[in-house]
Amino acid sequence: MAAVATAAGMALALVAMPARALDRDLRLDQFHHRSWNAADGVPMETWAMAQTPDGLLWMGGPNGLTSFDGVRFERFRPVSPELFPSTAVGRLVSMSNGDLWAAFFPRGLVRIRDGQAWRVPASEPAGAARIRYITEGAGGTVWAGGTSELFRFDGQRWDRMGAAQGLASTSISGIQADGRGTVWVCDDNRLKALPQGETHFRDGGDCSGAQSLQVLRGELWLVYPKEMRKAPALSQVPVTRNPLLATRRGSSTVADREGNLWTVFCPAGLCRRKLPWPPEGDRLPLEAESERMAAPEGLSGDFGMMILEDAEGSLWVATKSGLDRFRRAPLVPAPMPRATSNYALSAEPDGAVTVAAFSPVGSTVWRVAGTASVREPVAGPGAQINAMGRDRAGRLWMGGPAGLWRREGARWEEIPRPSAVGERWVNGIAPKGDGVVVAFQRAGVQRWDGARWQPVVLPGVEASAEAAVAAGADDTVWLGLKDNVLWRWRGEETRRFGPADGIDVGDVRLVFAGRSRVLIAGDGGVSLLRGDRFLPLKAEGQETLAGVSGIAETANGDLWFNARKGAVHVRRDDLELYLADTRHPLRAEVLDALDGYPGSATSFWPQPSVVEAADGRLWFAGTTGVAWLDPQQPRRNAVAPVVRITGLRANGVDHAPGGTIELPRHADMMELRFSAASLAIPERVRFRYRLDGVDTRWRDAGTRRETVYNSLAPGRYRFRVLAINNDGIAAREEAVQDIVIPAAWYQTAAFRALCVVAAAALIWALHRLRLRQAARRAREQVRTRMAERERIARELHDTLLQGVQGLILRIEAHSAQLPPDHPVRAAMHVDLAMADEVLDESRRRVMALRGTGDGGGSLTRALEDIASQLARDYDGEFRMEVRGRERRLAPAVQDELRLIFSEALLNAFRHAHAQRITMRWRFGWWWLRAELRDDGTGMSAELAAHGRPGHLGLASMRERAQALGARLVIESAPGKGTVVRVRMRRR
Repeated sequence: MAAVATAAGMALALVAMPARALDRDLRLDQFHHRSWNAADGVPMETWAMAQTPDGLLWMGGPNGLTSFDGVRFERFRPVSPELFPSTAVGRLVSMSNGDLWAAFFPRGLVRIRDGQAWRVPASEPAGAARIRYITEGAGGTVWAGGTSELFRFDGQRWDRMGAAQGLASTSISGIQADGRGTVWVCDDNRLKALPQGETHFRDGGDCSGAQSLQVLRGELWLVYPKEMRKAPALSQVPVTRNPLLATRRGSSTVADREGNLWTVFCPAGLCRRKLPWPPEGDRLPLEAESERMAAPEGLSGDFGMMILEDAEGSLWVATKSGLDRFRRAPLVPAPMPRATSNYALSAEPDGAVTVAAFSPVGSTVWRVAGTASVREPVAGPGAQINAMGRDRAGRLWMGGPAGLWRREGARWEEIPRPSAVGERWVNGIAPKGDGVVVAFQRAGVQRWDGARWQPVVLPGVEASAEAAVAAGADDTVWLGLKDNVLWRWRGEETRRFGPADGIDVGDVRLVFAGRSRVLIAGDGGVSLLRGDRFLPLKAEGQETLAGVSGIAETANGDLWFNARKGAVHVRRDDLELYLADTRHPLRAEVLDALDGYPGSATSFWPQPSVVEAADGRLWFAGTTGVAWLDPQQPRRNAVAPVVRITGLRANGVDHAPGGTIELPRHADMMELRFSAASLAIPERVRFRYRLDGVDTRWRDAGTRRETVYNSLAPGRYRFRVLAINNDGIAAREEAVQDIVIPAAWYQTAAFRALCVVAAAALIWALHRLRLRQAARRAREQVRTRMAERERIARELHDTLLQGVQGLILRIEAHSAQLPPDHPVRAAMHVDLAMADEVLDESRRRVMALRGTGDGGGSLTRALEDIASQLARDYDGEFRMEVRGRERRLAPAVQDELRLIFSEALLNAFRHAHAQRITMRWRFGWWWLRAELRDDGTGMSAELAAHGRPGHLGLASMRERAQALGARLVIESAPGKGTVVRVRMRRR
């Protein structure tokens, strides 16, 4: 993780000119300002400041070392407390490789790398000296000095600089390194320079009286009370080192990259002076008047301590009681006087805007011009103004409950209001022909033609109906009414639009006719006219286009809305994509208070609440003031954030991130914390994360900087997190943390395998027990069944068969009494033969009933015996084939199989008149298969499937097979024999 932070941090340091630098044309009170105090965790009395390449802001002082990521202040504590010589940090410097060097008071020097501290041994001269200055030289060398000592660290050892290197080292008052790698030292009021690659300091002139050494665009400048002087060019090496490295260390005086000179010696608070820019020559006079801010103006304290310009162009000021940040926001406020509100705007032809505001002590009109928003009072009506507009001649009109005025040059003329209007508010003013159209609150719409008022009459609309008005470039006037009604007035022609034309905004409170588009807004949202129908605009985000009170369309076709959430920007390309497919939300960018928007959008009055000035800037009226932005120069934060994992907590125990963290056993829940030091707008830094081994895709954390995982199994995990800054720039590399959760003895693979084996053994034992129980029940059932069958067989043998045999004998006796040639005797001989056959068949059936008495014989042998008996009575050849070892079957199973195939054999011999009958048995370990095939007469498929009506042979075979859980298949065709197959699991 540390390597990731260092690499990404170096990339951050190479950003040459961030877009959010402090614009020198703005006043100090036009920058976005925020303060933190002790309640937020700010350390008191900051003596030193620095920003490391990972974006963190570091503050040192008597209370130790603290880092700030824009959201949280965290006290840095080394793993070994003795590595810090004291609790007082006097100097800090950030190196390009990510190291942070801290000089402690009264002495002691510490390097912090990847969260680990390393102290310069006291045996080293630099470790025992009192260090007041630290800077980075060429090749990453560290230069540290006190009032009379200077040391250089090349990464291996410390060397003392002295007379041998051209230094007197008697009174050092400043050390700095420029963009060429030259190290400058103000020593005994002489400026000494060591160019890159040289070993001896050169003389650079006088430095007595210099208050600070500053680097501007890679060149060294000496700051004096009245001027700045550039150091002589002693080196021809081009400026290759990042000049911004010098800006990321704190000082009491800082010259930023935009030509602003900041200082906390003025004598209190914060002062800014604009330098002549770009710098020309070797001297810059400090003649411009300084701007000052102290506690009464909102600074966190009157006593400034340190100033630092960060990599994103923001300025940080540490005071005795807090921390302040100044940054250039997209929206620049035009500071209005206190106790003013309800701002109405109008663009002037020269690029300025006219602002009318209401105040409890009286309404006022101002002219606001220039980037600095210079405000000049304008002599105008001393009444409340809630609407402004211009006619075709460019004359400014103002209206309010007390009157209606028109400006001709510098002269104001009051226009008499219609007699029936009274003291009504003015909803809007729009040009029409040589005059204007004015919408009065609850008093209808009136047209002024230059001499008199005429009411605007619309078919079916009450004369007093309240309306919103707007005018197009072709003298078209649009009138928005309540209940989703809009009228277009072009020449003498009017057209009504309503719900049938797609309007669904409720009462139409705002109508906008831009360069190429017509839009309306109401409580129900915003709709756009496309052709002859209105389409609702459904933007991303909840209520993005709610409460729209002003709309502007720029020359490139982009739309800007003054909405409840702030200034909403819809690019033309995104709008066209939405109009092509309205199923997907409209992409929109919201600029709110974090971007400099003053409060929230005003309601639908005063009008207009957003205007485009002649120079292309857009002016927005909010609830707390007026602000402008330049859409032609978007200010984006191009500095990619550096994401890092800040902590891991498992089962109530904190673990320092880095390397591979092995959690204790049973740690099924862990909390992970992460951060990214994007200091411009940290509230909008978004995060995505995933835990390899748990998540299959990235999770969106939004602005949340922590997550929790529960019910984690033992194993190896990798947590990854990515950060995206406020303008959608993603971190170049993700932060990674490897985590191992050891398995408890009962969570190991061996234990699981043992559990599986034990479970399998238990299941097998239960299965065997169940089989024994089933077999016992089956044997009991078989015994009962066989006993019953034997009883039936005995009864049949002793009664029915004996009786039939007796009848046959009696008939034979009667037949013998007849003469041999008597015809009845011949008939009786035929009947006796048939009776013998019935008796033989009955005996075989009785034998079958008794055939399974012991249940332990061979099934194939029993079937072979049955086939042999049938073969003696019927013509046919039988053959038995057995493969595999015949295993003993449950008696009930064996009995049912014998009955199935006994029936099949009887059908083959008796009914099919088969000549060749083959039976095949296949015995497997878990299964058996049997097949009886004959070449008899066969039968139809219908008969094979359903049997012959009134005959139960085939049906009985299927029922017995189903009871066994066996699969019985009978295949047959007339003249092609029959095949009977049985397949089942062995039991």
